[in-house]
Amino acid sequence: MKKTMHFLFVKSGLLAVLLSLTGFDAIAKQMRVSSFEPAKGFFSQTLQAWIDEVNPKLTKGNRFKLYPGSILGAPPAQAELVAKGVADVAFVVPTYTSGLFPMTTVSEIPGLVKDSKTGTRILNTLKQEGLLGTEFADFKVIALFTTPGYRIFSADKQIKVPSDLSGIKMRSPSPYGSELLNEMGASGVPIPAPQVYENMERNVVSSAAWTMDAFKSFRLYEVAPNVTNTRFIATPLAFLMNKKTYERLPDKDKAAIDSMSLSERSAWVAERIDASETDIEAQMKAKPELHFIQLNTEQNAAWTDAFVDARNLWLSGKPDGAEVVLKRAIEIAEE
Repeated sequence: MKKTMHFLFVKSGLLAVLLSLTGFDAIAKQMRVSSFEPAKGFFSQTLQAWIDEVNPKLTKGNRFKLYPGSILGAPPAQAELVAKGVADVAFVVPTYTSGLFPMTTVSEIPGLVKDSKTGTRILNTLKQEGLLGTEFADFKVIALFTTPGYRIFSADKQIKVPSDLSGIKMRSPSPYGSELLNEMGASGVPIPAPQVYENMERNVVSSAAWTMDAFKSFRLYEVAPNVTNTRFIATPLAFLMNKKTYERLPDKDKAAIDSMSLSERSAWVAERIDASETDIEAQMKAKPELHFIQLNTEQNAAWTDAFVDARNLWLSGKPDGAEVVLKRAIEIAEE
């Protein structure tokens, strides 16, 4: 009996060594992917598409699983969820965590970003050139991208020129957005994405600056039938992964994730965003109860004039190097 037990211990020990040498000793892990959007929301579906593509490439037992609808935490908490490992990957809005990603917010400046393709190229080039500093040093970046320039959705007043914003309360996507609105006589109110519909329905705010995807996903067309086709600001977005989770994975899994990360994956997300924006706009224009306000040359010029100090406003209070970041972002946008 003792010989048999000794043989089993030796055999199991050799097996452990072999597994260690071949890299199969890693503990299988289900990795949590957090999205504050509903499961049918655009970015939840984009994350699911990424999961469906990467999972078959991972070693047995290692899998990503989506947790949509703020199951793991509220929208402003997503970066912290990833940093602390509550989520292994999350859909993060950098402007929701004030001060954490100051240079990344350059995409918000009016006039820089019309579509996601442009904004995404700006941010990824800045990151590759080291101009974003250490803003993402604590994360594994899966994708870094932007929204298209925001439209303005309004409940009971058609917004055609900046002066039409005077005296109204408007959902703002960020502190910088609020400052811009305040400069134009409006009151910028920061409201997390899932709460905008309710606040518009209750007339806490009467308008919102946002994307066509949000217009559809959060059913804003039910409470805000007027759509102004100006491009207010664009919001930076990211899919971020916990760095320790990534580093603990087998080399094969890290290679699979690497092949589906950074600039190429960011461009893939941006292409999906711009296609969705165009498609949803066409769907919404087919609804007779909605009013799309196309601006003429004079009205567009009025918006340009209203944003004349927007760049200086963004620079105010930024860390050293912000002027270099802004100058390079302008160059990239014009390429």
